[in-house]
Amino acid sequence: MRNLLSGLRLQKENPTFLVAQYKALSSQIPVLYILLVINALAVAITHIHTAPMWLALYVPVGLSVLCVFRIVWWQIHGQDCISGDRAYRVMRRTIVLAGVLTFAFGAWAVALYQYGNAYQQGQVAYFLVVTGISCVLCLMHLPAAALLTTAITFSFMVVTFMFSGNSVFVATATSVIFLSFPFIRVINSYFQNFAGLVRLTKELGDKQTEAERLNLINSRNALQDQLTGLANRRSFFRELQDLLQQRPEEPPIIGLVDLDGFKPVNDVFGHAAGDLVLKQTAERFVALMGGKGTIARLGGDEFGVIFPSDLSRSCVSEMGQAFCAALREPYDVPGGSIRISGSCGIVVPEGGGHTAEQLYEKADFALYQVKSRRNGSVEFFSHDLEEILQQRHLIELELQSDNFARELSLEYQPIIDLDDGHVVGFEALARWNSARLGRVSPDAFIPAAERTAMIGKMTRILFAEALKALSIMPPPLRMSFNLSARDICDHETSMALLGMIHGAKIDPRRIEFEITETALLSDFDTAYEVIGLLRAAGITIALDDFGTGFSSLSHVHRLEFDKIKIDKSFVMQFDRDVRCMNITRSVANLCRNLGIASVAEGVESLAIAEALHAFGVRLAQGYHFSRPLRLHDAIAFAEASETGVEARRLASA
Repeated sequence: MRNLLSGLRLQKENPTFLVAQYKALSSQIPVLYILLVINALAVAITHIHTAPMWLALYVPVGLSVLCVFRIVWWQIHGQDCISGDRAYRVMRRTIVLAGVLTFAFGAWAVALYQYGNAYQQGQVAYFLVVTGISCVLCLMHLPAAALLTTAITFSFMVVTFMFSGNSVFVATATSVIFLSFPFIRVINSYFQNFAGLVRLTKELGDKQTEAERLNLINSRNALQDQLTGLANRRSFFRELQDLLQQRPEEPPIIGLVDLDGFKPVNDVFGHAAGDLVLKQTAERFVALMGGKGTIARLGGDEFGVIFPSDLSRSCVSEMGQAFCAALREPYDVPGGSIRISGSCGIVVPEGGGHTAEQLYEKADFALYQVKSRRNGSVEFFSHDLEEILQQRHLIELELQSDNFARELSLEYQPIIDLDDGHVVGFEALARWNSARLGRVSPDAFIPAAERTAMIGKMTRILFAEALKALSIMPPPLRMSFNLSARDICDHETSMALLGMIHGAKIDPRRIEFEITETALLSDFDTAYEVIGLLRAAGITIALDDFGTGFSSLSHVHRLEFDKIKIDKSFVMQFDRDVRCMNITRSVANLCRNLGIASVAEGVESLAIAEALHAFGVRLAQGYHFSRPLRLHDAIAFAEASETGVEARRLASA
């Protein structure tokens, strides 16, 4: 009963439900009016000769005309997209009109009852019953109207036939009374089902809307960098591919901008400050682009640029310089103001046939070239770089060949004790004499091996050869071997190297691993663990190329290196550049204060060797002493050196 009573009330606070009622009634009410008109005219025709003309014809025709107008109105406005307020007004008007029209038709039918014979009276009864049932079926979406019309028609019929004196009509009226209750239950049940369906449809619609909203967010997230709000790597390459498909003969000009010195920002000020720098960088770049072209954050501190198509090469160069200049402006972060710089690599493609990956690789290679010079400027991909890049591809391809392992070899450069000139060990230097490419520089094939993930395999091959060489060399000669950034950050490789040492039965104290400062930057925590593992086994660890990378003195302190190698870029200019001399002296003093050995690379003259010794540098290597040698020549050089030292000792005695 409570559900029925709630259904009688129009839910003004629920506009969605009112609109649903309106849509449902828009297809049912015209049917109701058609049934009323047909049944009313049928009754009128049978009574036209037995009842007054105004009652038999004029009244039903007038009511039918009114019904036709309502049919037309619903046909015109039934499919309108209406608001909840308007639906409420229409529903309220429908209830009133339903009551008025039903009362009019019912009163007219009762008025005709007194005219005609029993058959005509039965037709009137049929009309009232059909009208009531039609109202129930067509107005169940609006319970107030359905119950009102049913109550009016059945009341007219029950009152008229209950007191007719005709037992058949009395029995019919009695049946109608009892049938009223099931009809009420049907109306209530149908309406509750309808209300549940509307509610379920709304919930499904809300869920679909929420799903679409989440899909939109996910789509936006998939194409947008969450930190800076710029396009991300995926969006950058998608747009680049679209432009190449639209205009394959006019590929876009693209550039890559990389922040120089960003890593120390995170180390010193924290990642929150680093994030702030990236956000401010994005804002500066967007302002420079002026709404044209595309700027994207490709990952880390690398940004990608698709320049506007109407820019000339000179304008592109100016914009690239503007990017670098914007990066040199100070950044305000919690804890202070910082300055960084940036480099930009640009490719201006010629002709067609380019892919997005090829353009990116060329811009990246140009960026690599300018970063290697560390001048924070712009580099265009040129024909010279094209040749170098093609050579790099050939090297990477040859690294995958079956002959690569057999073509690798080692040469050994002596490491000299400056106190007396004797050889204390050798640095093993990788060499590759390719059957197809000829002699390939280590500066070319080692980075290629790192890019192609061949460095681990190459390290094992060369270290096995180094262990064989060390087993032939007389003690206490030592072997210095270089590890790449990938090697020092890979537990599997370190364990493999220890296993090889154990299998060769070599004293680990005769082995020294050299690592570069850049190796520490890739994954310091793992490098720390691997270095600790190697040192625990008795292996000496040396920091190579000191002064050319970005590691801090805290790294030197935490990792407790046994040696620091002074980079040859300082030593080779020792006698021509006062700053290089001062840097070398400072590193030598640092090593002496820390109680560790210093090794100078690139010694090419006796004067430099003597000056280094005066600074406190004990160990040195370079062309002044010897070029890298084959194994047997290296052993012979060490023996000759030992003989010379012994001869000098005897002469001095």
